[in-house]
Amino acid sequence: MSEQAVDTAAPAVPEAAPYSVREGVAFGAVSLLLALTQGLGVNLVNSNLSGIQGALGATATEASWLTTAYFATNITASLLLTKVRYQYGLRRFVDIVIPLYLLLAVSHLFAQHLGSAILVRAALGLAAAPISSLAVLYMAQAFPAPKAVIGLLLGFAGLQIGAPLSRIISEDLLQIGQWHGLHFIDAGLAILCFAAINVVRLKPMPTQQMFAKGDGIVFTLYAVALALLCVVLTQGRLHWWSDTPWLGLCLAGAVVCFGLYLAIELQREKPLIDLHWLGTPFMLRFMGAILLFRIVLSEQTVGAVGLMNTLGFTNDQMHVLFAWVTVGTVVGFLAAALAIPSKRFGVLGDIALVLIMVAAVMDGRSTVLTRPHDLYLSQTLLAAASSMFLASAMLQGFLHVIAGGMKNLVSFIAIFSGGQALAGLVGQAWLSTLLAERQRLHYGQLVEHLTLGDPQVVQRLTQLGGAYASTLNDSAARANQALTLLGQQVTQQSFVMAYNDLFHAVALVSTLGFLVFAGVKTHRWHRARNAAPAAPLAPASS
Repeated sequence: MSEQAVDTAAPAVPEAAPYSVREGVAFGAVSLLLALTQGLGVNLVNSNLSGIQGALGATATEASWLTTAYFATNITASLLLTKVRYQYGLRRFVDIVIPLYLLLAVSHLFAQHLGSAILVRAALGLAAAPISSLAVLYMAQAFPAPKAVIGLLLGFAGLQIGAPLSRIISEDLLQIGQWHGLHFIDAGLAILCFAAINVVRLKPMPTQQMFAKGDGIVFTLYAVALALLCVVLTQGRLHWWSDTPWLGLCLAGAVVCFGLYLAIELQREKPLIDLHWLGTPFMLRFMGAILLFRIVLSEQTVGAVGLMNTLGFTNDQMHVLFAWVTVGTVVGFLAAALAIPSKRFGVLGDIALVLIMVAAVMDGRSTVLTRPHDLYLSQTLLAAASSMFLASAMLQGFLHVIAGGMKNLVSFIAIFSGGQALAGLVGQAWLSTLLAERQRLHYGQLVEHLTLGDPQVVQRLTQLGGAYASTLNDSAARANQALTLLGQQVTQQSFVMAYNDLFHAVALVSTLGFLVFAGVKTHRWHRARNAAPAAPLAPASS
């Protein structure tokens, strides 16, 4: 899930006219279009870096800066653009944002070099941040006011579809136009969005003063700190954490900027983000849950997809797998919708953790013979868990904001959207590092036992060399080819063993998280139970 800017202010919008089913369908259609535009804009590039790097003449490490640039601007953009929206009005905001996104999407078609592509990608990350907000707002207005929360869930569901869909359609787009082929659909969807928002207009919202003196300095520190942290998280494993001095400088710069931000922000009467509210017990638990879930849910991109790529499967060979992921995503949101009447949203998070544990244990039995169809069930469960968590977190957090009088809405949006994206990068960085360490360990252990004095090794080399008997007459050349093939098989086996360790680690973290959350809930239940009998005695004691 990434990782997207989301605005959940829709239920606060009053209905100016009676609900119309025809208008509701139109709002829903525009919401789906916006959601697909945003989801594909994020994932078409991030899911196909290996196919893009050749067209740009870049290495895999250099191409990864496309992802870094996008998230460095996108994570902080939701806070700024939410304030802009409330300051200047929703319609004016939409009329500026969509044309800007269209302009940048078209400019991608003219990016011929890595440097220009990175600059455009960074600008697109800024412009794309409000698209997800608009998708949720449009879907919320597709339903009558009492059922707007269903619209919120469906809006979120639409935003999640782009990730698996991007892997289904990307191969054809790359064949059509390589790097530019991915952005033809971006530009086309942006044109459709521009037309759609002018035909189906959002209902106006009241404006209010959102900016205060000093916001510019504070936001700059906030944005620079998160951008530098994104650089460290996305580039750390590729350049390796302890071998690259400039990564340490970036991390130090992020710490200094964030420290200055905290020092200034805590003293302001009108802070950019209410840090005191973020320090409340509920918000600390909320942020901890987001971090935990986004880390373990990275198993899908780093773990399952990475394993299939290591075994030689590309996106076009995994279409059915991604279709099942899409089904799981939809099912998870439908399950969340069924929980709305009871308002027991915390149960969704518990179920999601259990599903993640089950999926990770299932994937932890992978071998070099594992194929995409072996992952259908586990990845469907993981996709359902992801959507159930998103729904649970959004509903619980938003109800908490409503209970506080909506005064912390902007802070909640910044934490919910930016926090998810940042936690996702943390999860990918940790799992990728764990994978690299375990692969080196397993490779060393496997090679240690391979000696030419071992009869089984000699027999295996003879079998591998025999495959070239009809094409190579030179026995020395056949022996070299056999050694090369054996080395490739050992490397592949070490990766499979490392991926199994990754899956087991995810299962362990999920189990520990489940036990911690269960312990916290049990403690709160006992405390409430013990405090209940004392309540009637309070007036007498006073």
